Amino acid sequence: METDRWGRSKTVLAMAAGIASKELKHRLRAGLSATAERVASSELKTRIEQATLMAESLGRLKGAFMKAGQLLSLDATEFLPPEANAILSKLQGQAEPVDFAVVRGVLERELGPAGLAALVELDERPAASASIGQVHRATVDGRPVAIKVQYPGIAESIDSDIATLAKLGSGWLTISRRQIELEQVFEELRATLHLEADYLRERHYLERFSALLANDERFVLPRAYAELSTKRVLTMSWEEGMPLGGWIAEGQTYAARELLGRALLDLYCLEFFTWGVVQTDPNYGNFLVRPDGRTMVLLDFGATVEYDDVFRQRYIELLRTVARGVPSEIVDAGIAFDLLDAREPAEARELFAAMMKSSMEPFEARHQPFYFRDADYAVRSRDVGFAFARSLRYSPPPRRLLFLHRKLGGLLQLLRRLDLRLDLVPYWERMVSG
Repeated sequence: METDRWGRSKTVLAMAAGIASKELKHRLRAGLSATAERVASSELKTRIEQATLMAESLGRLKGAFMKAGQLLSLDATEFLPPEANAILSKLQGQAEPVDFAVVRGVLERELGPAGLAALVELDERPAASASIGQVHRATVDGRPVAIKVQYPGIAESIDSDIATLAKLGSGWLTISRRQIELEQVFEELRATLHLEADYLRERHYLERFSALLANDERFVLPRAYAELSTKRVLTMSWEEGMPLGGWIAEGQTYAARELLGRALLDLYCLEFFTWGVVQTDPNYGNFLVRPDGRTMVLLDFGATVEYDDVFRQRYIELLRTVARGVPSEIVDAGIAFDLLDAREPAEARELFAAMMKSSMEPFEARHQPFYFRDADYAVRSRDVGFAFARSLRYSPPPRRLLFLHRKLGGLLQLLRRLDLRLDLVPYWERMVSG
């Protein structure tokens, strides 16, 4: 893992140059190709090469760079070929682990000799590894525990990593002749990553969600060991279960898939529309399925974000406006909610209204039960989203919705993978009843 600031920046800049170089080669090949088949073949080859370069580079760097890649791997699902998506999806799973000697050093500094001695049968092999830390198994007082250990230097690298990403973003905007201000977006990313790197804060939200879901038998959460937890180490009870992605891949019955899909939809409605507290990381590894197929273990509350009552009420009013379907009202609401810059031209405004109306289609009564793998809808929503993004000249991604929509986008992808047909009208009524 690169920890030197210059080394990390050099790696990501080299990655960006490599991606651009592969894109240029593809365009040259496409311009010289005589057939559509050769152009398509070149396109597929390029996307696979670019995805491989990105996954390998960001996976080594971890930290903010890998988090940014995880965001992209979620957002790009509808736009990249399956082969490239499969490569990028590795950023959502296991990262390359660091040597156990490094992990042991962190445990010694954070827990002291007595704390380290309390971790009996400490397994040197990581049970999981991710962008900010990795998990090792041990026992405490005879009970199995999971110890989440933060990589050294990760918290300190966040600011410089985000600064590098901001420079890349500014360079791309200069080339594309757009006047989009991205400072607030990168500030939101920077601030949230700093919060995620604070394991004491994560322990607080783990305990808070445990209390909120105490009476819901569909969900299980680990128990934190406060005396063996610090800002850089989080010790929790070890909870058994199969990662959700692997559970789906085994080929479950429709009834079992529907049960879990509805549970996750219910959870999202509770998080945002009832509690105002959302675990915004939809990584499949954060959900384990118990052998009964009816119970899920919820993990990783570092990316929890709170939304106040005023913001949530404004969001609900936006949903109601979009549902009414009047383009001018949708545009005005989008500007008021900072989704659209008032300087955008007529084309961007029209496409914004069309995109927002498209996002409401799954909840319309005429589309029930909604099929999450509806290919026609996927193409239409993708095309209008692409067209809107290309038309923008001033509007940055909405800062306050960056992580909320990461969660929502990940949830919709999961429902597609579960291959469900659901009546979404009851969920819509829950969403807009506030």
